[in-house]
Amino acid sequence: MMPNRLKFLELAKIANARGTLTQTLKRVYLLNYVREVRKEQATTAMAARERLFENY
Repeated sequence: MMPNRLKFLELAKIANARGTLTQTLKRVYLLNYVREVRKEQATTAMAARERLFENY
């Protein structure tokens, strides 16, 4: 199973191959990709923070 963030890149590739990738659609896919990457980073940071407090 691929990560959620890669789903948006795959959708952009498909739209580009079909010739339907407009600037607006590209921007939407990019923003969704960035949002997913930030979610993953926040999840990782929260897990690290939880482990830090477990040690006390």
